[in-house]
Amino acid sequence: AVADGIDAIFANPAGLTHIHKMEYSLSYTRWLVDSQIYSGAFAYTTQRGTLGLSVLAIRPPEMYETTIFQPLGTGRKLSSGDISVGATYARKMTDKLSFGLQLRWTQETLDSDRLSALDVNLGSYFETGFKSQRLAMVFQNLGKDQKVFEFDYHMPVAFKFAFAMEALGKKGDPTYLTVTGENYYATDYAEPQYRLGGELWLRNALALRGGYKFNFDVETFSLGAGVKYKIAKGREVRADFAYSRFGNTFDPPLRFSLGGSF
Repeated sequence: AVADGIDAIFANPAGLTHIHKMEYSLSYTRWLVDSQIYSGAFAYTTQRGTLGLSVLAIRPPEMYETTIFQPLGTGRKLSSGDISVGATYARKMTDKLSFGLQLRWTQETLDSDRLSALDVNLGSYFETGFKSQRLAMVFQNLGKDQKVFEFDYHMPVAFKFAFAMEALGKKGDPTYLTVTGENYYATDYAEPQYRLGGELWLRNALALRGGYKFNFDVETFSLGAGVKYKIAKGREVRADFAYSRFGNTFDPPLRFSLGGSF
């Protein structure tokens, strides 16, 4: 429900309708067990809606091959990774209600084996009219079952319902505080999960962020900060950083992103 810029392309495609002209984003994440995540997105608003393109790639480190007869390794290195390319269309149906549709192609690679799939994400964004409260709903990973060797697997369909509103000030003021909550349900997880977060903007240039995840296996809290600098009217550059706590098992993921509008 707080995704109302270019980063909405990864969270709620309906949020792209808040882009005034053009926006872009590039990000890097130091993920678990020395793997890395790269992403990029671009969106452009027309009179008939907003169009967006996105790319997401996950690169785990290389690993040594082992077999039943050579459990200590064959000496050969194996590479793996995922890549996802998406095309998004979002449109305002009224001055308060927006819808978004995203079609994605994803390929997972493990050495010489590859698995590809198409899926659809659907999102909505609704301004309730009660103060600044807005609601959002998203269906993710809608697609047909996949067959891996002789086994059939369901797509990891997920549903999100969330709210957001300003607890202090108004959006766009020099100083304002946004709070948000989200209910997340995935078909490959037994129970629903919950997220709470807040974002405080100071002088409309520095953002301080924090959040907590409930009913997750190892994830707990996240902290982050962001800055934005207006170059000219309608043009700005943004930089963001986030730290997440994954218990004592994993090193904490670090996220960096650079974006802007023009």
